[in-house]
Amino acid sequence: MGNATGLNGKVALITGAARYRGIGRAIALRLADDGADIVVCGRPRAPSSFPPHEQAMGWQGVPSLAEEIRAKGRRALALDCDVTKKEQVVAMIDAVRAAFGRLDIIVNNAGVPSSAGSSPILDTEEDVWYETIDVNINGVFLVTKYGGRFMRDCGNGGAIVMIASLAGRVGLQDYGAYCASKFGVVGMTQQLALELAKTGIRVNCVSPGSHDTDMMDGTIARATQKYDLPEGSFKEQLENFIPMGRQGKVSELAAVVSFVCSADASYVTGQTINVDGGARLD
Repeated sequence: MGNATGLNGKVALITGAARYRGIGRAIALRLADDGADIVVCGRPRAPSSFPPHEQAMGWQGVPSLAEEIRAKGRRALALDCDVTKKEQVVAMIDAVRAAFGRLDIIVNNAGVPSSAGSSPILDTEEDVWYETIDVNINGVFLVTKYGGRFMRDCGNGGAIVMIASLAGRVGLQDYGAYCASKFGVVGMTQQLALELAKTGIRVNCVSPGSHDTDMMDGTIARATQKYDLPEGSFKEQLENFIPMGRQGKVSELAAVVSFVCSADASYVTGQTINVDGGARLD
């Protein structure tokens, strides 16, 4: 557990939080540990599409996460939301306003990997490109626009955190639309930080490297298939590339998100912080 009072009285919205082994869940639990009340959202999924480990444990997506948060003694609200749909985003922010009356933290975590790890741009299908940009850029824009307006109207300052990727810091072969979309998130962070600085709303970006999640497992599987590699060899190569020699834990990433949301980071805005075991040094 982190600082149990550091975010007391704050309300945090985390998008893309429906996966049990996801970054969004880890961030939501850490911010709850640090004192915040939590709103979590995810795009509705058919239970039959859940990974086997989620089905086996009876995981229900964001409603299950909200139960975990309430068990920590925090208030929680679970909402279905496709962040690419303006009307759903507006309805979500209205629900936050009705339930809590304020919004202090937005974590733009919702994203799709699409064909990351397997598809060069010249071989990327147009519908894959458009969906990736729609979720990873347009969704961030909509949540930030309508959530940020509410946050600004509250007059309490606040923190907006973007979740980018190592693929938003350096071009990676075969990362197709994913790379372009995450570079866009880094640029949006810098622009918003300038525009919102005088409102007291800080905007920062956290850039994960390889972490132990279902999404990363999918990326590894696609690369393994594309290059016809022995099972487990690509992950081994990946870990050898990381100076610390291992994948990150989602709790390690969540700790950095909590820091940039806290008063300890009150003079930090417009920054992109790599959480990647030393894979990038810029």
